[in-house]
Amino acid sequence: MPFLIMAVWIALEAWLVTQAVERIGGWPVAAWIIGAAVIGVLVIRRQGLRVFRELQASVARGELPTQLVFEGLIVLIAGILLIMPGFLSDIVGLSLLLFGLRKRLALRLGEGMAKARPDLKRPVTLEGQYRRKS
Repeated sequence: MPFLIMAVWIALEAWLVTQAVERIGGWPVAAWIIGAAVIGVLVIRRQGLRVFRELQASVARGELPTQLVFEGLIVLIAGILLIMPGFLSDIVGLSLLLFGLRKRLALRLGEGMAKARPDLKRPVTLEGQYRRKS
């Protein structure tokens, strides 16, 4: 089934690109594809670093950063979709970054994980003593 979905996705991307080339020409389509790839790389770098900093701050406060992890994963997926050539992948990638969809999706994934694993709501602190061996 995943192979079929991927084959249909690739066929649809190819059809959309050929239609765009026929209607507006090759240079504008090439510029769009290259521009989207550059934007995808920039999104991964900038948003990824921002999410990583927020993740570090959350861990320093002693919170479990599930939503931040999911947000970072969604940013990574959106950036990869923008890097991939094609209009459909660009539309899906941009929609993950814009319109607040990323935060809502990350929140929903975090809630689903909290329901599936209620023991992971808070970080576990293990009390004990240790002794160094020299």
